[in-house]
Amino acid sequence: MTKLLALTDIHMKPEGQTIIGIDPFENFKRGLAHAIAHHPDAERVILMGDLTNSGTPEEYARVGEIIADCPIPVTLMCGNHDQRDNLTAAFPWASTDDNGFVQDAFVYGTTRVLTTDTQFGPPFVSYAHLGQYCDKRFAWLTDQLQQAKDAGQNVALFAHHPPMKVGFAGMDQIRMRDDTRMAEVLKSAGVDVHFICGHVHRTISGSWHGHGFTVVKSTCHQMPLALENPDLSLSTPEPAAYGVILLTADGIIAHSEDFDLAEDDVQPSADAMPDA
Repeated sequence: MTKLLALTDIHMKPEGQTIIGIDPFENFKRGLAHAIAHHPDAERVILMGDLTNSGTPEEYARVGEIIADCPIPVTLMCGNHDQRDNLTAAFPWASTDDNGFVQDAFVYGTTRVLTTDTQFGPPFVSYAHLGQYCDKRFAWLTDQLQQAKDAGQNVALFAHHPPMKVGFAGMDQIRMRDDTRMAEVLKSAGVDVHFICGHVHRTISGSWHGHGFTVVKSTCHQMPLALENPDLSLSTPEPAAYGVILLTADGIIAHSEDFDLAEDDVQPSADAMPDA
């Protein structure tokens, strides 16, 4: 079994600035420390996009301050609140494909892990919060899926933007816009895929065109369960979380850990056990 740690939607801001009273720096620092302390056997930490709130060099520097001493390899992804050029300038070790997109592939046992770049384009224009997967990126994905098929592997596909609708009137409007094409590519590939996504700031799971998906909570603020409300700015200080993704010979398992609620000292409870 291989363990991956997934943290998303950090929304780092300049020092002294908060989001609905939450300090993104302190929350991310605390969440990553909890993940490392409780899962030191993890193979990789994946930061799934929206590393920053505005994509500025100062915000990336603050992210870098926290991950600098991480004892587990870190993979970075790009979200709609990121600025790709500033991200790669701040972290020149971040993996990019031949076209400059922040994407990478890893193989663990029978699973091919793909970390994809779903950013639409320059941030903070009218369409920026949408996701996109263009011709060049689909070519990269198609090649990776073919390699997985040839090797008899399933795929854990990390994408900041979910391509599927998840029931929120607002957030569904800014999902990955290439959802129809994505479904067709996966069908043609004939590979079992499980999506691990961010963007929505809520724990969600389900299936889409025969593929499983998991949406991971933010390390900062969360989306309230107001399904019919079209407002994209709705936020609540519900507990933050990270994902623990288990890659097994039988498939992919996704856990969510609300790190501020998690007990550090876990003891068995005899009272909770049924009588013999």
